[in-house]
Amino acid sequence: MKLLSKFLATLALVSLPAFAEPPKESTINWQSQDEIATLIEFKLDDVNGEITYGPNFAFSDQILANNFSEIYLVRAIDHEGEDQYVLYITAQYNDKQWRSFKNANIKDGAQQAKLVSLSKNENVCAAISCRYEERMALPLSFITFFDSANMGMNLTIDGNSSYNIVLPSSYFKAILDASPEEALYDKLPGKSQGI
Repeated sequence: MKLLSKFLATLALVSLPAFAEPPKESTINWQSQDEIATLIEFKLDDVNGEITYGPNFAFSDQILANNFSEIYLVRAIDHEGEDQYVLYITAQYNDKQWRSFKNANIKDGAQQAKLVSLSKNENVCAAISCRYEERMALPLSFITFFDSANMGMNLTIDGNSSYNIVLPSSYFKAILDASPEEALYDKLPGKSQGI
């Protein structure tokens, strides 16, 4: 009986991922601004203002998903109404060494961009390779953001390895047109309370 219980428990653990639903980002049409808009999230922050989070583009393609766990755009509108745009990228991969991404180019190398390294983690090492994670941020000017909303973004990041990430214009348009529901603003303190 114990052997049967252990077998069933092991079978459940092994088969559970097979029945898990794929992330919603892997099932939407990335050329559809409306479908992208359904996965946009909003947050009101006392310090940073209104923050809009785009869906995780890493799940849009299996090759991206094998090398990146997160690729998402954030728009923050501070309390003075200034917009800031940042593309966050988390590379997660098995390799023999760090890829050490340090350069970013937009428009097939025509425009250099500042790639900021946020953190690096070495997770699990087996005999021939390790699991690495590099978190990066790519601040975008309004002009670059607006150009991307019209033509998409062809981004190349490189270091010891190089990757090309092509984000469709629909992704940027969905973020540009996004606005939170009024109920989100109902949670703000009243005029007399201050922030």
